[in-house]
Amino acid sequence: MTGNEFIKVERLKRKLSLRGLAERSGISYNQIMLLERGEHEVLFKNLVKILDGLDISLYQFIRAIGYVPPKKRNLNVLAPGEGFEPPTKWLTATRSAG
Repeated sequence: MTGNEFIKVERLKRKLSLRGLAERSGISYNQIMLLERGEHEVLFKNLVKILDGLDISLYQFIRAIGYVPPKKRNLNVLAPGEGFEPPTKWLTATRSAG
């Protein structure tokens, strides 16, 4: 399951509208809608806010989208360079301008 699918499924399980999740998370309705459609990347800090709005831990999210810790991977069946990145291509990182 992809990250955007997971967020949509969990939102619907909780019977939350897009606007309801936007209110709970502090992230705009439009941004959540585009994220769920797979048309928008999400900043890590905003992903955490969305997960908080759904009462889901980051750990639960990462496990649900199929990330397997390196110690539990069968590295013998992977091509060089495979399996070392979690399947979150739509997730972007930010640096604070501290």
